[in-house]
Parts: sequence; C-alpha cells; structure tokens
Amino acid sequence: MRLKEKVALKGMTMKVLPIGLRIVKSFLIVGDNDELVLVDAGNPGDGDKIAASVREMGYRPEDVSLIVLTHGHRDHAGGIKRLKSLTGAEVLIHREDASVFQDGLEPPVKPRGAKGKFLGLFVSQNDRKADYAAGIESDCLLDDRLNLKAFGIEGEVIHTPGHTPGSLSVVLEDGTAIVGDLVMGEFLVVGRAALPFFATDPDELKASIDRVLSYGPKTIYPSHGGPYDPEAIRRLR
Repeated sequence: MRLKEKVALKGMTMKVLPIGLRIVKSFLIVGDNDELVLVDAGNPGDGDKIAASVREMGYRPEDVSLIVLTHGHRDHAGGIKRLKSLTGAEVLIHREDASVFQDGLEPPVKPRGAKGKFLGLFVSQNDRKADYAAGIESDCLLDDRLNLKAFGIEGEVIHTPGHTPGSLSVVLEDGTAIVGDLVMGEFLVVGRAALPFFATDPDELKASIDRVLSYGPKTIYPSHGGPYDPEAIRRLR
C-alpha cells in the first residue's frame, strides 16, 4: 500500500519534509527545537534548489548541522559541494562509499533483474568519476550506526548495504524511515514498492530491509517513489 505523502506525522513535533527534485528526493528532518538535518544532496546543480526549498519551508540553510548521504551515487551526492558551502554542515557518509571523496569515484553500479539489465545498457561501468565531490571531505565516516541526538534529532543513521556497499538509512523515533535506494517505485517514481534496479549484493539488500523493519517504522520514504507502509516493504522479502 502506498501512503499519501505528508510532511509531518500527527502527534509528533519532529517533521520529515520531502524535497522533490524531479526523479529523486532529498529530505529535511526538523527536530523538536527546529534543529535541521538534511538527507541527500540531489544531482549536480541541485544544491541551490535544495537550499531554496529549505527557505520556502521557513528554515535557514545555514542552520542545517548535518548532511547525511544515503550513498555516493551522483543523484544522491551530486549537490554536496554546493550544499556544504551554503550550510557549513558536517557531511556523513559510510566508509564503504567514501570513495566519492577519497578517490573521486562513484560506488559501483550492478544491474539487478530485467529492468536493471536494460537500464545498465545506458550506464557506463567505467566512467565512475565523482567530479561533483571534488575538493571537499566528509566530516564523519560511519561504520555501523550513529545516534542523531547530538544533532537534536531522535533517531539513528544505520548501515543498510545492498544497493551499494555503504548505503545508509535514517530511522526516527516518530516511526519514519528514510531509506535511499534500499527500495523504490516499481517504475522508479511511481507504482508499488519494488527492489532497486541496481544492487551490488541482493542478499545484503534483503537483510538491510529486515534491519529497517526491525525498528518498527510506520512510514518508509525511499528516494524514488513512495512513501510506503511497512507491509508494502515486507512483501519484498
């Protein structure tokens, strides 16, 4: 079942505000006292659009204290250089995907299923240059999990590999989970929940779905499509 997208859960002062960027989304998490954490940076060129959306929502980009990159692919980390400049925020990425900063290379793309193999025909496996991250460094390299209390947010960032070796998800105590490309729409931005078109390790992917579900989320936000309820995700197992 696909849930109607909403910007806040009733009865909670913490908010999750999706930022639409054509075929991908970023998310602004707002804490009880208006603390701000941003999840993902969109494609190259999206940094200013994300900052403008933050302002339209009534907040200041310079008040963002942390930017969580769910993984290092271009459509999730492409705007990080500009956003780092605009916000001054710390940048968090998993150690396994930190090649975007350390080596200037995107994480690998491995097609999964018929749709992935078809789309893989248009994705170069050789040109993985992460020029969009040139000149900046991550402030924190995650291994397994990070409690977000230090940033004013009730929740954790957890390692959920499978789409890429270093993929991350954010699970919040209000019942929200932001999962990057752990799942997506059946037709990318529309349709029922489906496994991603690309996965470096399908077994790890399903184990990561189990890890997110173990937190008991009520609303699950992927970066493409959704949001979904947990039953829609559970059937993918």
